[in-house]
Amino acid sequence: MVDFPVAKHQENGRAAGPRAWLVARIIALCRGLFGAIVDAVTQRRNFILFPFAMIAGLIFYRVVPGEPSFIALALMNASALIVAWTGRDVTPVREIALLALMFSIGTTLLPLHAVLFGTPMLDAPRYGTYTARIEAVTYDDGAQQRWVLSNISGELDWTIPDVRLARVTVSGAYDVSPGDEMTARIRFYPVPPPAVPGGYDSQFVSHFDGIGAYGNAFGEIDITKSGQGGLVRVVKDVRTAITARIVAQLDERIGGIAAALVTGDQSRITEADRDLMASAGIAHVISISGLHLTLVAGTMFTCVRFLLSLGHGITQRVPIKKIAAGFGIATALAYMVISGMVIPAVRSTIMLALVFAAIIAGRQALTMRNVAIAALAIIVFEPTSVFRASFQLSFAAVIALIAAYELARRNRENRERPNRSRALALALDITTTSVIAGLATLVFTAYHFQQTAPFGVLGNLMVMPIVSFVMMPAALLGTLLLPLGLEAIPYAALGWSIEAMLWCAAFVRQLSGGFDPSPILSPLALIVALLALAWLAYFRTRIRVAGAILAVPLISAFCLEQPPDIFIADQSQAVAVRSGERVALIAGRNNTFATTIWSERYLTVIENAHPATGCDSLGCVLSTQDGYTIALVRSRDVFDEDCRIAEIVVTRLNAPPQCRKAATLVIDASDLARHGAHMINWNGPDLAPTIRTAIDGPDRPWRIQPQ
Repeated sequence: MVDFPVAKHQENGRAAGPRAWLVARIIALCRGLFGAIVDAVTQRRNFILFPFAMIAGLIFYRVVPGEPSFIALALMNASALIVAWTGRDVTPVREIALLALMFSIGTTLLPLHAVLFGTPMLDAPRYGTYTARIEAVTYDDGAQQRWVLSNISGELDWTIPDVRLARVTVSGAYDVSPGDEMTARIRFYPVPPPAVPGGYDSQFVSHFDGIGAYGNAFGEIDITKSGQGGLVRVVKDVRTAITARIVAQLDERIGGIAAALVTGDQSRITEADRDLMASAGIAHVISISGLHLTLVAGTMFTCVRFLLSLGHGITQRVPIKKIAAGFGIATALAYMVISGMVIPAVRSTIMLALVFAAIIAGRQALTMRNVAIAALAIIVFEPTSVFRASFQLSFAAVIALIAAYELARRNRENRERPNRSRALALALDITTTSVIAGLATLVFTAYHFQQTAPFGVLGNLMVMPIVSFVMMPAALLGTLLLPLGLEAIPYAALGWSIEAMLWCAAFVRQLSGGFDPSPILSPLALIVALLALAWLAYFRTRIRVAGAILAVPLISAFCLEQPPDIFIADQSQAVAVRSGERVALIAGRNNTFATTIWSERYLTVIENAHPATGCDSLGCVLSTQDGYTIALVRSRDVFDEDCRIAEIVVTRLNAPPQCRKAATLVIDASDLARHGAHMINWNGPDLAPTIRTAIDGPDRPWRIQPQ
């Protein structure tokens, strides 16, 4: 091991002076970091960094302004592979080259995915009577459904959207399954861009999922039943039947939540209940994830092992623990399929399969390598999931919990475990797990949902015993007994547990008084959080927590966003302006999709209208309290005047070149068509305004080019 020089008089600590003390601390930190790296390399933990390198490659591909060529990507992968192969006998070269290879593979995954599953994007609305095949039913609340359609055909070729798949909203309840054919009047329209900078990008996700258009069906819909669909159809029918039985036994509200726990169908959960559980920090309970898979598969494992252990002869002849592990794997796989194979469920199933397989093989079950294997599998088969909240929240929580488990295990090896009552141990375990998972997912929750749930620890402490010992065992038992018609009692217990959970959530929200100090984070915060997770996962010693600790000041200093001063929608007429303490519209209507997203994203109340705004048929002008004037131009006749008197000009027309020379900033129709919604901060007369746009990379394949 390399020995660092020790500062003179280090043994005297602070007595040697602040500078010497600081130098000594830095040297000690370098020693600890070097020792942690050597330990991690010795333990072959570089494999744990493979998914992080792939994610870095995916991010690189996502943010580059232009589409990289396949030749360049192929050369980069070939170069990394050659270096890794030629340097395989030199450990540092091999390990660095392998990480570079994972990075280059990450940059290639999305283009390859687009070739295999992607689609052109519809660029203009189409209307007509179409026949199509139903591939999936993604939403069904009893009053409205969403279908994914393929093989779209119509009477007039020029009206047929050139897309692989389309998502269509249908009013009413139809008994359809994958493989059925439908004929209806449909209005197809382009997939909308993000509503705010850094917001959910449906164009990006839909392009790689093969969905190139959205639509609405009107009038009568003819359904032709088909025996096609295979396993997908069977699974859909089973999920529908289970949901119907649950809702029939329980009322619509409680049954909707119960159905979400069993089949993953959240379409019947009301927004009020979602907000209630989110405010108490227990929204994760209704999203099938590792918690649910672990409880269900773990319950099956425990029950099978207990029943087999009752027969003394059986325990002598067969390995009951391994048999129980096999039942655990089968249960996890079945639950994953019934729940719709969402990303958290797939990740958790892979993890549980690895854990139970390790039990069968007699190996250590809970390791960070298993997390890396699960991450690699999901990244390869669904790379767009990396950019979704479910993937980020799921893996952040699992990495933090396993890191804590590894640290606790090393501490237990060096000290005697104190005697504690089981109830106290359970409460401490729930509290610790809640705190660790909550802190690990804090950045991602604040970024995606603008919620931090500061009283989430209390909410989880109250709810998790109900979930662990009543809710999920009752859901498992009721579903197993459902083919026999004996599900009434277990599902009744499931309903009671859900009512108890909602009561606990209401109590926590009332106690918190709505306090939720959520910051407005920039996308850079996600990068910092990713690096902190990689640090936490890679190292084994206590230095692993340094990455998470360092992330806090980095995010606070460099990753916070100020609410915009000017909000400009691209899909509607809405324009909102901050003047003093008020944010109000100078054009458009309030409580629309755009204004609702603005309010939620930036935690800002948008009022209906500024009283100081002067409007007529030609446009509007507002002189703000911050010292600048903004003009909204509706007619070409006023460009000359408004561009001279206003620092910022907004128009849905194409502004003349002389307007851009006169005004400080001009946002016109071409800007909105190419870059989407605009968020602007006025930085005073001496600095240029800060502009953030919703559409990044307007020339990428998933973007719709302006007409």
